[in-house]
Amino acid sequence: MTDNILINVGSLLSGDDPIDNASQALLQRAGLADAFAVEVRRTSAKHGAVVALTGTWGSGKTSLANLACRALDAVDDVQVVRFNPWFFSGTDQLMQFFFDELAGQLRDGRRLKDKLASAGRIVAERLGKYSAALSPLKFVPGADVVLNSASATATGTSKLLGEEQGTIYEQRAQLTELLGKLPGRIVVFIDDIDRLSQQEIRDLFRLVRLTGSFPNIVYVLCFDREVVESALTDETVRGAAYLEKIVKMSVEVPPLPTQALSPFITEGLAQALDGIENGPFHAARWPDVLVQLILPMFSTIRDVKRYLASVPLAVRSLGTEVNLVDVLALEVLRVRHPAAHAMLPAAADLLTPAKAVHQTDADRTPREKAFVEEFSGRLNGQAQVVVRLLFPAAERLFGGPHYGSDWIPAWEQDRRVACSTVLDFYFHRQLPSRRAPAECVDQIADCIGDQSALDEALERVPEDLLDDTLKRLVSRCRDVPEEAVLPTAAALMRQLPRVRLGSTGMYSLGGEWAVLRPVSVLLHNLSGDVADRTVRSLFDSIPSLYGKVLLLDITAGHPDKQGLITEGSARSLRQDLAARLRTASPDSLADERMLLRTVVVATAAADGLPVLEPVFDARVVARLLESGVTPTSVMH
Repeated sequence: MTDNILINVGSLLSGDDPIDNASQALLQRAGLADAFAVEVRRTSAKHGAVVALTGTWGSGKTSLANLACRALDAVDDVQVVRFNPWFFSGTDQLMQFFFDELAGQLRDGRRLKDKLASAGRIVAERLGKYSAALSPLKFVPGADVVLNSASATATGTSKLLGEEQGTIYEQRAQLTELLGKLPGRIVVFIDDIDRLSQQEIRDLFRLVRLTGSFPNIVYVLCFDREVVESALTDETVRGAAYLEKIVKMSVEVPPLPTQALSPFITEGLAQALDGIENGPFHAARWPDVLVQLILPMFSTIRDVKRYLASVPLAVRSLGTEVNLVDVLALEVLRVRHPAAHAMLPAAADLLTPAKAVHQTDADRTPREKAFVEEFSGRLNGQAQVVVRLLFPAAERLFGGPHYGSDWIPAWEQDRRVACSTVLDFYFHRQLPSRRAPAECVDQIADCIGDQSALDEALERVPEDLLDDTLKRLVSRCRDVPEEAVLPTAAALMRQLPRVRLGSTGMYSLGGEWAVLRPVSVLLHNLSGDVADRTVRSLFDSIPSLYGKVLLLDITAGHPDKQGLITEGSARSLRQDLAARLRTASPDSLADERMLLRTVVVATAAADGLPVLEPVFDARVVARLLESGVTPTSVMH
């Protein structure tokens, strides 16, 4: 929040509508509007006056004009008239429409000031007749010179205007006399001039020049100076020089410091997102994204309003799947630089890879170089900031640091678009097949350390989503407190019957690794005697023999690799496995997966003793044969 400023959030969320009273003001410009109104009221209008209120689109011209109108409405010797040039179509209608509108508003007794009521109605009547007399002209070239000249009765002019010429001149003189005696002034506000076509802008300024010398009429023209000067410029006249001839006083809407928009954006976002479910918000990243990426893309309150109007839909459609900081950053890119934003889907593979191998600028492919050049050109120097804050793996394309694949799990956990799966969801707004919702993974992670709660939560996960859920749980299993390792690992191992054994794809480990990988990460939080005791307890808690075999695979050592547990502990567990196999009933053996492998492991530790009595049960024989031909990828 800025000091001593109460932000009207309702005004921020009102869309692109301009304000019409000081209570809605966001930029504290009521004082400027009052000062402008005083000058409009006091400026000499003996021969009329034209005042310009200029500023770029969205800078607040209309809002400032509305505040000035209210200030002028508060005094009894000024009658405010508004003229909207968008209501006419074509040059033929402009002159008649202008005078008819001016006359109509001056006839409206409800709006007329008491001091001006009587004179205003008479002026309105004269304006109506004057408009009717002018209508045949239809903007004949040179008419503005004719009507402002005392030589209107010249022969050449008579031919131009025909029999109506005398009537026009007389009515203009009568209208001038009436306006000269007016006990106050009429202020005509004409807005949105810069939104007209080039020809319409020229026609409007010719009309102002034609009528600008009427006494006690002040025109307030609101426009973007650059747009209007360009429209008025031709082979013989510069637009700037043309304006200098007809504009008596000019006021520029003050530019808005970029940093001044910060409180409007933060307060507006808080209100706009109230009650909308969203992804995680990283407070540590937000200041950098706000100051370095979002704020530089705004220059007007109108820009901010358009952004705030679009954010709720973006956040609502993405739900909890994408980090809120990334959503807010990408939405400002979409609103302010749509062409740059439109480049992202086709460049997704360039934005999200994480390469461990160093790659120099010279190693960039032609496609990568073309992307950097075009993206940089569309963002006016902001491209590298966007990439650094949202797609760090692509910094290498801009000569920045390289990020290895070990960053991907962290980005995925944080739901950042730096992760390809998160970015894909951002683009398509739907999860791919077998992809678990982020909130599902969160719910499982919240139960770490509580075996009962974790059992229940895992059982609620559909089997087609279990593999993905468990794989994404790996990063959550690092740095788990020692006391939480055993209950968590026990709950995970209970999920083995629900996963498919063997490879799940050409380059994938066996499906059982969806369970074994997070369990292995959990157990590696331990060491020494604690590891031995925990693995022993976990071994005893696993109901299936093949689950015990898998636990030995990830904890016991091998000739070329030291295990998590001591060699003595591993030997003891294998002997226990052999003993359990000897005493297992045919019914339980018939339900075992990996039975042949279990027999092989147990036999190696049985010191020559038989681990399986001669098998006469057909179900056990079938299970042995089945497990002998079932591929597994557990590493021995």
